[in-house]
Amino acid sequence: MLAFCPDAALTVVTSAASTGPGHAAAYHLYNSDGHTTLRCEPPVDGFVQRPYDGRVIRIKHAQMRWELAPEFEALLPQLLQQSGEPVKISSATTVMRHRLAGREFYLKRYFHERRGLAPVAYFIRADKCLREWTHAPLLQQRGVAVVPHLAHGERWSGRGLMESALVSEGPAGYESLTALADVTAAEIQHPLGEFVRRMHDAGVLYLDISRQNVLYSAHDRAFCLIDVDKVSVHSSLTDERRRENLAFFQSFMPLTAAFFEGYGHGFVAHASVIARHAEAIRQARLRQWARRCLAHTNRVGVHRLGGLKWHVRLEFLDDQLRRLLASPDGAANGFVVHRMRFRSAKAAYREAYHRELCGQRTARPVAAADKRVLGIVWRGYFIAKMP
Repeated sequence: MLAFCPDAALTVVTSAASTGPGHAAAYHLYNSDGHTTLRCEPPVDGFVQRPYDGRVIRIKHAQMRWELAPEFEALLPQLLQQSGEPVKISSATTVMRHRLAGREFYLKRYFHERRGLAPVAYFIRADKCLREWTHAPLLQQRGVAVVPHLAHGERWSGRGLMESALVSEGPAGYESLTALADVTAAEIQHPLGEFVRRMHDAGVLYLDISRQNVLYSAHDRAFCLIDVDKVSVHSSLTDERRRENLAFFQSFMPLTAAFFEGYGHGFVAHASVIARHAEAIRQARLRQWARRCLAHTNRVGVHRLGGLKWHVRLEFLDDQLRRLLASPDGAANGFVVHRMRFRSAKAAYREAYHRELCGQRTARPVAAADKRVLGIVWRGYFIAKMP
């Protein structure tokens, strides 16, 4: 939304992605020299300082329009030329780690053009990169530590948003909670509880809070957030909303008595209720993952062998398994082969994968294929491997 100032050289832009119930409008002043100044106060928090004062510049580079911190302008072309180290790769998303000028950066890219009609949707709503770019300073203004966000880029066409990118910096001395040997230690749980309480007291609900989205500095005993595209900001939070968010967090990692002591507000008394709710959320999530497990293209591949269309878990794929897939009625070659009549092997695969996710000692699903006649499952082949 545009509003014209009395000064003809300035235009105030209200970002629709940051307005709405419970969200403060984000105003940008675009001036004639191409620089942009946030009208709001520079974001400051006690743990991770942004390496710039709230100013951003707008440039075009590599067919993309970028907003970025002025101090990062010289580094952006160098970063984009690097191949980087893969952190996550899927059909339409890449996350790469880059080391440059003695610093560590993460480049997240979404290739929307690879997802059919997806680009059109972003004419009317913000994508993940824009939401995170908007939310990061908003959270820091409320005192919630977030990794520095340095650049945001978009490539548009008449079809919509074709590609978006986001650059953030990995703060020195911080590591993911997933890298810690024992997250139940009191020296971690107590300050973690304090951190989450401060976030909730600031009216912030991090809807994707999990072990992998929270970083920890052992030296400072401090925490900060990453991947903040799913955030809800309110003037205050009810106890029910707090319990729901804590249960979601606990569904990913254990929260001990030390955590609730650090959190305060008498929530030690709610710990058992939160734990039960967390387990229900975890089980529901595992069932959902199991239903979608055959669609995980970075873990499961499709191979046509022996006249069948196989869904194969890539970590097990070798020459021995290929021979079995080509002749599933032959020797098992160290695997367990279930040959089923009138029953889908894919369903059996999903059931086995769900048991594996739940931590049960069971045969690990390896591959599945269904032989159909006139659309009806005539014979199913489910291959597993004993642990």
